[in-house]
Amino acid sequence: LEAFDRLIFEHIGSALSNAARSFVMGLTLSRFAPAPETGPTRRYYQHIARYSASFALAADAAMLTLGGELKRRETLSARLGDMLSYLYLTSMVLKHYEDQGQPAEDLPLVEWACRTLLYRTQEQLHALLRNFPSRGVALLLRIAVFPRGRTYFAPSDELCQRIAELVINPTDARQRLADCAYVT
Repeated sequence: LEAFDRLIFEHIGSALSNAARSFVMGLTLSRFAPAPETGPTRRYYQHIARYSASFALAADAAMLTLGGELKRRETLSARLGDMLSYLYLTSMVLKHYEDQGQPAEDLPLVEWACRTLLYRTQEQLHALLRNFPSRGVALLLRIAVFPRGRTYFAPSDELCQRIAELVINPTDARQRLADCAYVT
C-alpha cells in the first residue's frame, strides 16, 4: 500500500508538473525552455519540449477521464498517436540534421519539416480538445495547453519555394536527400 501511495503521488506530481510546464511554455511561446542546441534549430527543440508536456498532460487526462473507454474512442486515441508520431519525427529530423554535420544549405529542409510536423501536432491537439467528451476537462486542458491560443503556423509559401529550388536543381542538399535512393 505504501509503494502504491508513493507511485500514485509521483504520477499526480508528474501530471501537475506537465500542466504547469504546458501553461508556462504556452504563455512564453517556449522561449525559456531548455534546448541542447544554440543554433538555428534551438526553437524547434523548445517547441518539442512544449508539445511533449502538452501531449503527456492530454494523454494523462484522457486516461484518467476515459479509462478503458479511450480504446473504443478510436479517433481520440488516434489523435494522441498522431501527436506522438509527429513529435518523434520532428526529433528525428533534428537528429539527422546534426548527424549530417548541420549543413547550412539543408536548413530550409529542416525548417519546413519541423514547422510542418509541429503545426500538425498543434492541430491534432486542438482537434483532441475540441472533441474531448468531458467539456470541463477539455476547457481546463485548453487553458493549460493554449493559454494564448494556437500560435504555431505552417511553413510559408516562400519556404516551400526555396525547398522546391533545392530539390529540382543539382545541389548538395539534393544529393544528401537522395544518398540512399536509387537514382538513374
